[in-house]
Amino acid sequence: MRRHPLALAMGLLALSAALCAQTPEGVKVIDGGAQMNAATWECTAGHQVQKHRVTLDSGVVRYTFLASGCQDPSHEGKHPCAEGNFGMPDPVSANWYWGGFFRVLVNGADATVCDIKDLRVTEHDNRGAFQIVWAHPDAEVGLRLMVLPGGNHVLALLVWHPREGKTVTSVRVQLTCYPSFFTAARNRKGERHCRTPRIDDTEPNTLTLEPEQDTYLYYYDAIFDVANGEGDGPCAALLSPKAVAGGKVAIGNYAVQTEIDLKPEAGEARLAFYDFTGLKNAEAENYLTAHADEDLVELDDADFRPQAVRELDYDRLKTEALKLLADAAEDGKAMEPQVQALLAKVADLKTKAEGGDWLAEADLASSLIDSEDLFWKLRTFAVLNNP
Repeated sequence: MRRHPLALAMGLLALSAALCAQTPEGVKVIDGGAQMNAATWECTAGHQVQKHRVTLDSGVVRYTFLASGCQDPSHEGKHPCAEGNFGMPDPVSANWYWGGFFRVLVNGADATVCDIKDLRVTEHDNRGAFQIVWAHPDAEVGLRLMVLPGGNHVLALLVWHPREGKTVTSVRVQLTCYPSFFTAARNRKGERHCRTPRIDDTEPNTLTLEPEQDTYLYYYDAIFDVANGEGDGPCAALLSPKAVAGGKVAIGNYAVQTEIDLKPEAGEARLAFYDFTGLKNAEAENYLTAHADEDLVELDDADFRPQAVRELDYDRLKTEALKLLADAAEDGKAMEPQVQALLAKVADLKTKAEGGDWLAEADLASSLIDSEDLFWKLRTFAVLNNP
């Protein structure tokens, strides 16, 4: 049988890659990677602090998230950071606080100060998403954040899986925001509010949440309003009530602190975050009044699995791979060990992913994406050997 040069196959691959590269991205994702710096305000002088930024840019709003934690061994496995461990520096440093706006307390202990078991981008282009997994002593705690093309908010899926021999008796999310402006830090007086579909309350009160009714929390400052030429604009959170047991919003004259008590048996909770930077209070309120219900449906229906995993049909993949090996004839024989190893790996990771293992699910997505070149080569040899 006439052999065909690999150069021809590689040429076809290059052409395909060039055509794919011309497809515009829906969501731009930037992973800044883990970086170390000497502690200043974050912890004791002389300690080393690790910081990791990930940006999700929908084309409408650019959201950046910052995971921080001191790495000094004196903390005995914890990773404190003075302003918090998980912040949102973009679009602005106020609103969802850049230093630390998000904490998860499992059995009363903060997961976000624990070891980060995994932090990686899980999707880009059609959607933008990343995950962070914390190694809490009582549970593995994971957070996936996702932005859709043209979206103005971030969808969030929080999960917790009890460790063997452990029981999760309480889960609480704590949120910190400084609506529109850092008032006290700038020696200014504002008028903080938290509005829900049910009620509008103001500082210095504490609003008790009614989960089925208070599906969004809209944080604004009546004085620091873009309409008045003051502040950056308000922010909001969306809460799927399915996993919410209760909570409260402490409306301070500086920070606004929200506590959301979740049902431990639920195993997961869904939230969304809005930063309405640049919008007047009335514009943001009008958006929520008009669109919060549909955004809640979108949140509840969202499939946070990476696209490659969502679209995987293992039986079809295996059937296609074996047929291509046969059609590739002698060229296929040389590639058979690689193909069989891939199929075994995919089957193993698929099983683990279906059991709720996020690391395995992310590895599965990466393996499927990385296998595209292998399948292009197989298809090319299959065509060349079956003219």
